[in-house]
Amino acid sequence: MSILKQHHISSSSTLKRCKSFTFDVNQQAESLVQWEQRYNQHSSGTFNGYLDELKLDGIHFFEEFTNRTLLQQCSINEDNLWLGFSLQQQRPKINNQEILAGQIMTRPSGVEFELLTPSDFSIYGLVINKESLSKEMVGPDIELWQNQSTNMQVSAPNHYVTYELAKIINLVLNTNNSTIGNSEILDQNNLSRLTKLSPLITSKVADLLSRTEYDYTDPKVTHLTTNLTIQKVVADITNYVKETSSYPLTISELCKITGVGRRTLQYCFEHGFGISPIQYIRDCRLNEIRRILLNSEDKDIIIADLALDFGFYHIATFNSQYKHLFGETPSQTIKRSSGYHIVPMIKDITKG
Repeated sequence: MSILKQHHISSSSTLKRCKSFTFDVNQQAESLVQWEQRYNQHSSGTFNGYLDELKLDGIHFFEEFTNRTLLQQCSINEDNLWLGFSLQQQRPKINNQEILAGQIMTRPSGVEFELLTPSDFSIYGLVINKESLSKEMVGPDIELWQNQSTNMQVSAPNHYVTYELAKIINLVLNTNNSTIGNSEILDQNNLSRLTKLSPLITSKVADLLSRTEYDYTDPKVTHLTTNLTIQKVVADITNYVKETSSYPLTISELCKITGVGRRTLQYCFEHGFGISPIQYIRDCRLNEIRRILLNSEDKDIIIADLALDFGFYHIATFNSQYKHLFGETPSQTIKRSSGYHIVPMIKDITKG
């Protein structure tokens, strides 16, 4: 039995959690699922490495560490897209091209490539089903995605995107600071929360991929986006919230509601509301959570579950954003909710 199988944890056919430690370069190459690859070691000394991964409903997250310089010959299986990046100072090379800080390497399935990684190197990876991503595309985004999903290689440097992707991967692998608890213990509770997380992450990745490709100051966008378009987009979102009493969780949902692509949506919100669509839907969801906390009769309400229901999968970030907007934590809101409906006493100052 390989080390990979010895450390494998699985609670369903769609959820697989594993952390493996290897002491042979060939064993390291064989450990990563959904890949055809061969590693050659090019620095002296005993090899050791680890692979920490989680596979969830068409999304495969992993962090890989190797202590020796390697030349990796790689190809992804099935109909997937790979995104790879590192936050370390030492830089890898893909097909002899050095990857700059903030750049994301991308390759579709069936395309062979060579990856040169330095010693003591850690890389994040995300393999996601292309069909799942295509469902997140709306309007002009569809054509852009169809053209690029088969030949994507390296993004322009974007530190925000790489940081956000790293945060997502860290959350699902090291879940002590997330809403899903300890993923090493895959009980029914955690499984349910992880299942909720999957579509949110798919949409987030689509948003981040779009951000790497789009220039929101593109003259073509500003020229075609008239004031009438801005008014319609804003009205569509406002009417949707009024009619459904619910708030979209992702940019993809906003695009489907308004029928415009991500570039146009971004432009419309910045000129219509003065804020980004991300901030708009986040503030709306935070306000709705606050109303629930103030009006709920259940004083033992689980804040983490409520946050996840509204698309907040990082509990520390949620608490920080909530406090920044309202000047108090969710727990403080619950504590004072008992007196929320008490009519305040008003003194008539005219009677002395």
